[in-house]
Amino acid sequence: MKGLSLDREKRKQVPGEMPPDFRERYFSLFTGPEPETLHADLYQRLIDDGTDEIIKQLKAYNQSRKELVKHARGKIKVGKLKHDEKTASIRVVASDAGYNGVDLRSAYLPLYASAAVVAEGWTIIDEPHYKAGQPDVWTDEPRPQDRESLLAAKIQYEVTEEAVEHWEPKLVIFDGTLAMHFLLLQSTHFSQDYNQDVDETLRSAVGLLHTCYEREIPVVGFAKRTRMNQVCRSFGNSRMRDTALMDLILNLGEYTESEAKPTRGYVINNYRRKAEEFGVPESTIPKITNFYSSYIRTGLTTPFRLEVPEYCLDRLEEIGTVLYTTSEEENGIPFAVNEADRLTKVTTSVSNIRTLMIYSKALDLVEKGEMDLKDLTMLALQHGEPWAINDAEPFQA
Repeated sequence: MKGLSLDREKRKQVPGEMPPDFRERYFSLFTGPEPETLHADLYQRLIDDGTDEIIKQLKAYNQSRKELVKHARGKIKVGKLKHDEKTASIRVVASDAGYNGVDLRSAYLPLYASAAVVAEGWTIIDEPHYKAGQPDVWTDEPRPQDRESLLAAKIQYEVTEEAVEHWEPKLVIFDGTLAMHFLLLQSTHFSQDYNQDVDETLRSAVGLLHTCYEREIPVVGFAKRTRMNQVCRSFGNSRMRDTALMDLILNLGEYTESEAKPTRGYVINNYRRKAEEFGVPESTIPKITNFYSSYIRTGLTTPFRLEVPEYCLDRLEEIGTVLYTTSEEENGIPFAVNEADRLTKVTTSVSNIRTLMIYSKALDLVEKGEMDLKDLTMLALQHGEPWAINDAEPFQA
């Protein structure tokens, strides 16, 4: 009994013996947020005066938007969709990925995952197919969030292709764009491991596209967030987002016909190069790497951007019908996409719970004598990293 008593006393002493920097951040999770200390004059500049200026600029932006609509209306071909439960009852695979790692002072700990679901109409017909990202410690990655985003995309391509092979759907909805963002490709500012990840991600993307093509399954990228300005730029205004224009052009249940020319650039060239290495026939490469954009309004919110490869162009209306019919009017997100998104949302809460588990297991190592208390400073968060056990009110480390 005496030994047990001493062990309990030892446990009680551990928090006080922790390195102060680690201890403050560990226990900050259980305290309230610091009071706001923004200087009164600075607050007025930012909030009062700043919002006046923003409203002034938004007013001018809106006027410019209305003038552009007059010029563009009639030149943008718009199609009308109908609710068709029979068409929408086909088997659909939808996939998404999420990521939310933690930035420690000593390293970055990535956290990412992807899942695919299979649905027929408004019903999920099987358990989801999912993949968790590789647990890792990045000590020398200069742009860790970019690499994390890249790897999340990689496993989403993989999960989606595996789901296609397993469930044999009639349509694939990829939450996000089918073409990688150009900022995620190789650069001198990335590590050697990052460059290898880029190569594997390109291979995974081409693999998905080729599998869908070989099985004659249409695939569409459903971009909920987009900053593209291709359409506006074609009308002479490169400083306006396409969604700002489409918000005035598209009514509920409408979509634009695809652009006349496919997307060009560095990313597409990399897709084609990887397809050649992959052994894709030369005649097939443009059919899976020429991407065309369209916009669709499936709900009362902003229009969304669609991205389809060339071989799916003649199926665009059918794709739009499935998306529109299975979307809730309030948010416009198709049912299967919403389910995949819900399963892969790596919130700050989830990320911080994992960090707490790491802290707890590190303390166990201290107790076993495999780490020193001063070693816990390795787990201190970068200044400004958010802490939260629920996403309503994050704290700052």
